[in-house]
Amino acid sequence: MTEASALFEPFPPVKDREFKADQNNPAIRLYGRRFYQDQTPVEYLAELLLVFASPKEEGGGATFSLSVDDAIGTARYWPEDRVALKLFAFFPTSRLDTRHAVHRKAYGEAISEIRSRIDASDTDKDEVVRLLQSLLGGFVGLVCNRTWVTNTFLPASTVLLGREVAWLHSAAQRKRDLNDWEDVSHLFARDRHLFMARGGELLFLQLANLFASPDSEAMMAGFDPTTYKHLNQCELSQIQVRLELGLRAILESTNVGFTGLVGFIENALSRFRIDAAPREACLGWVPVVSRTEALLFAYEMDNICASTLGSLEKLDLLQLLCCMQVLRSLCFQGSRFDNGQGNTNGFVGNYAWIVVDPEARSGMPLRMLAQSSFDRVQELLYRVLRQARQEGAIEKKFNEARKHGFKIFARIAKQLGLVIPRTSVGQRFVLPPALLRFLVAALIPPGQRVRLNVFYERVFAHYGIALGSQQLATALHWMGGESGPADYAVATDTGWLEEALQQGGFLVELSDAVSMVHNPGAGRDAA
Repeated sequence: MTEASALFEPFPPVKDREFKADQNNPAIRLYGRRFYQDQTPVEYLAELLLVFASPKEEGGGATFSLSVDDAIGTARYWPEDRVALKLFAFFPTSRLDTRHAVHRKAYGEAISEIRSRIDASDTDKDEVVRLLQSLLGGFVGLVCNRTWVTNTFLPASTVLLGREVAWLHSAAQRKRDLNDWEDVSHLFARDRHLFMARGGELLFLQLANLFASPDSEAMMAGFDPTTYKHLNQCELSQIQVRLELGLRAILESTNVGFTGLVGFIENALSRFRIDAAPREACLGWVPVVSRTEALLFAYEMDNICASTLGSLEKLDLLQLLCCMQVLRSLCFQGSRFDNGQGNTNGFVGNYAWIVVDPEARSGMPLRMLAQSSFDRVQELLYRVLRQARQEGAIEKKFNEARKHGFKIFARIAKQLGLVIPRTSVGQRFVLPPALLRFLVAALIPPGQRVRLNVFYERVFAHYGIALGSQQLATALHWMGGESGPADYAVATDTGWLEEALQQGGFLVELSDAVSMVHNPGAGRDAA
């Protein structure tokens, strides 16, 4: 296998015909199947957890697992649809023009069914229904300008995890004989991937790919032992066990009463399910070489799961982690494919992001470098899409590929506040307090602390984010290319970073010369 073809080797193996079809889209060819620009942050996490918690075998089994069947063409899972629960929770606040007459009728029947199972006066029954809907309203992950069935719950419990189901509105409008729920069940599609667009599946597959060959020594061979000594003690099999337990604990943290209430609603509305039993969903694939960034992803997820933060706080951090992993994956694979780039000492990814204080004034040198850094990354991602096009591919496929690669980076980075402003000129990398807090939680094991300079090194080693002078020098060298100057006299003010860490309660000053960054979350063995 040539070096170039190795970049596209898929995990799990896929059928030749399907794989060749994917190769027509340069973004899918590069990054796997698939990232998509319309997928929102909460839907990346919700989809990842949906695959994790769902059976990987027909009829059940292999739930709460970070493994898949890696025989050719058999990577599948069986997710619930949660349509009945969404009808009860999301229909009352949905767009009026998306409410089909049969949906309105079904909603009325659903409310009547719930009321009939409540032993109380009519007034009290109405109050209970409102309370149940308010309770579910507290777990809304996403309500956008969509049909009610495509809205998403916050993935705070297994009973709130559901596959994407789309309503075929145009097809329904062309039919005149739709009177009851049974008449429209075939107009709910499970294969569109419009919003849960496979991005979460792809992140799940990166982890499954990592754990499929649990040879820790071979995995670490690609990492510099000095830079990544914090990974040297990582046994892949142990990380997998901890992650499976940690993610499951988050999903099962909601109390029995809440789970029972959701079960009551779904049992009462069982006739509004569109499938009597979960239907299979086929997983896509990821490049085998993505194991490198997957190990960083797993290490960070393990730290977050191990903390003593509340489950909702962990979900918030995991959502950030999923988005950062998408950005990292795009840059890792783009850098691999772009042969013209040199190495970045201290970072295995061979790219760099230069960040600046969000409040930095216009014209400041570091702000200008942060702007140039963002432009350089955008150029890289656009260039590799052009280079990855198959010979003879039509331009339409390249325009589609931009939605699966190039456009995603800026969109997610702006949603996270990693890039500002959202519009207009001068877009640049920054590091807002929320992302700084995330980096502490993800890169320092809970209850531990590291020197400030070590923290800067670790941030660079995982994300290519240049904070200290040494990392900035490496980033400038990467931006300058092989023809750039060999040495830089770099001086950067990190006072804003130290102040932000101090305000977050993460900085411990032992003396004028020594500062430590502390992750206050207790470790695994804490009482």
